[in-house]
Amino acid sequence: MTATPPGRRGRVLVLGLPYFGRRLAADLSRLGWQARYLPHPGRSLPGWARVAAAVARADIVYLIGSRLDRGSPQDRLLRVRRRPVVIHWVGTDVQIALEEHRRRNASARIAERAIHWTDAPWLAEELRLAGIRAEYVPLPIPLPAADPPPLPEQFTVLLYYPVDAFDREVFDIDTMLRLPPAFPGVRFILVPSPPETLPAPLPPNLEARGWVDDMDALYREVTVLVRLTSHDGQSFMAAEALARGRYLIWTHPMPGGIQAAGFEAVSAALRRLLERHQAGALPLNLDGRRQVLERFGGGAPLREIDERLQVLLPR
Repeated sequence: MTATPPGRRGRVLVLGLPYFGRRLAADLSRLGWQARYLPHPGRSLPGWARVAAAVARADIVYLIGSRLDRGSPQDRLLRVRRRPVVIHWVGTDVQIALEEHRRRNASARIAERAIHWTDAPWLAEELRLAGIRAEYVPLPIPLPAADPPPLPEQFTVLLYYPVDAFDREVFDIDTMLRLPPAFPGVRFILVPSPPETLPAPLPPNLEARGWVDDMDALYREVTVLVRLTSHDGQSFMAAEALARGRYLIWTHPMPGGIQAAGFEAVSAALRRLLERHQAGALPLNLDGRRQVLERFGGGAPLREIDERLQVLLPR
């Protein structure tokens, strides 16, 4: 790919998931793109009019997350638009797209006309089942550049279980709640679901904190992040934990982490880390930190997206 000289970047309209969309639009703007993020207009007709006008002006429309069904807004967009449309698939949207494909309700227009990227390599493999050729293109993840804090004296496990019922469907809460009783001397912290949203009674060594504003302070308290999902995109938490020299046990593969699923495999992986900690032989996970910083740090993902978008600009 050949980069365009500074100052010649074009207009990018970013749509889709707000957390990623706002951040990416800001990052692209700092590189010289005329990048703008617009939220979903819901049922607002003036809102849809603003989106339509912005779509017409944009050199590139960049969707973070998408639908695949016929008659969806994405389908209608690609019916009339001839300039580039990028779809960056990030997780649950792939599951929904595959279901539409199984129901034979998938839009060939979306599959064939859009440029498809995924934020995790396994999502590209999944999308092939729906006839979509996608490339793995990581999204930028803000990672700390400072030296990682030391591991805590007390071996502590961080669990993640979302509050929203739809998001919870892919999380293995049964295994998560079985872990504390199996490790009675270990401290467990669960975020962001408060105690009243979890099955009672909670094990005495499990602290459910609910929403956490200062994640950096939380990472200082933990030794290992355990993230158990049946489906996932690239987890920002996984990268954040590794960048701080913490250990990671995740259902999905990630350099520097430990891949494990189900109670037996996860508890075995956790026990190995605990035994090293008890023997005084568990250092910072510097190999995991190195690998995640090489892949996601230093602006590398943003540079790749920048270069890929420049190639799509009209010459």
